Order: sequence, then C-alpha cells, then structure tokens
Amino acid sequence: MRRWSLALLLSLAAPALAQEAQEAPAAAAPAAEPAPAPVPAPAAEQAPAPAAEQVPPAGEPAPAAEKPVRRRARQEAAAGAPAPAAQAPAPQAPAPVPAPAPTAQAPAAPAAPAPAPEPGSIQEGLRDEARYLLSYLLTGDVRSTVPMLAFPFQLEERRFDAPETLVVTWVKELRNKRTDLVTLYDIEVLPYAEMEKKYGKPPARLGAIVPRGTEVYAAVANLSGRAAVILYRQAGDGWRAFAYTD
Repeated sequence: MRRWSLALLLSLAAPALAQEAQEAPAAAAPAAEPAPAPVPAPAAEQAPAPAAEQVPPAGEPAPAAEKPVRRRARQEAAAGAPAPAAQAPAPQAPAPVPAPAPTAQAPAAPAAPAPAPEPGSIQEGLRDEARYLLSYLLTGDVRSTVPMLAFPFQLEERRFDAPETLVVTWVKELRNKRTDLVTLYDIEVLPYAEMEKKYGKPPARLGAIVPRGTEVYAAVANLSGRAAVILYRQAGDGWRAFAYTD
C-alpha cells in the first residue's frame, strides 16, 4: 500500500515537476533585449519642384530665362515680315550741256584783258566814250546816251532815225535783259578791219550799214563774259556811235 501511495504521489507530482522544470529555465534566463528598431534609410534627395512661373509686372524687364523666347519670337516675326521695298536709284547728275559756239550775232568776249591803248590815241578816247555809254545803258539811263549817238542808229536789226523811238525801244529791251546783274569788265577798241580779222565778221545787219571809205572803229566790251560791239564813226566834231549789238 505504501508502494501504491508512493507511486500515486509520484504520478501526481510528475506533471507539476515537469512544469516547474520548464518555468525554471525560462525564469532563470534574462529577458531578451528587444531588437533595435531599423533605422529608416535616408530619403532620396528630391529636386525642389520648380516654382510657378511668375509674370513680371508691366514696365519691368523680363527675366533672363525669357530672352531666348523673345529673341525667337522676334526672329519668327522678322521672317514673316515683308521684305523692305527696294530703294529707288539715286538720281544721276544731268549730263553737262556743251556751251554753244559763238554765233554770228556778236564776237566772243575777250578772254584776256585788252592792252591799254596809247595815251592820246583815238583808241583811248573811244574806249572812254564806250565806257560811259555802257554805264548809262546798264543803269537804264538810255536818254543820257543820245548826245553820244549818230543818227540813223542801228540797234540790232532795227534802224532808228529819231532819238525818241530809239529811247523807248532800248529801255524795254534792257529791262528784259536784267542789266542790274551785268558787270562791265573790259573794253577793247580796234579798227573795223582788225576787228574782223581777230573776231570774225559781225552780223550782216551791221556790216551792211558800215559806210564805205569811212574810218570805223569797233569797241568790243566784255559784259559778264558776253561780248557787246559798238561801232563808231566820225560825225561833225567828234566820234559818235552809230550801231550796237550784243
């Protein structure tokens, strides 16, 4: 009976001993330290999001980033713009018109100053007479020339027998020629024959009235580069002009 009781006690105590044996190592072992929490990996660097494009206020220059865009826009506008109109060619200078050759109306004006006549000679006296006559004509005082003229008087192709009609006609012609712009430069006095040799024959209308067998002198005046011819002959007590052409 004692064996049975011992066996019974052992059988009853065995589960409890087994449980204690299991709990004892668990209690004796130190509590396991908790595993360290995983360190989060550093987040990948992300590029900052581009800020919203700001429109500059009116009056401020555009940022540098917009210059290529504007340059491209200008290039496109220039490509589409119509080509500038071709400029008209510069006007060409007119071709120089050659100066007309001296006509038979009057000899050309002397290019060089005439030699001074000898003192007391006929040429010197007629030179002074022609200078006074032309001075009156250039100032329009035709009436003062009447005492210096011989009648009939030949003015260009017209013949005048009286002073009054000559004065009226000559005044009208001088107004049309603007004598206020004409300058008397020089006067050369030559015998009529020498004048023909040097300058050629005068117009036929003057040559026809040159009296034959009479001494005639010609005063060739330079009026602003144009020749004027006064023919003189002796009449009464002195020399008088009897023909004029220019």
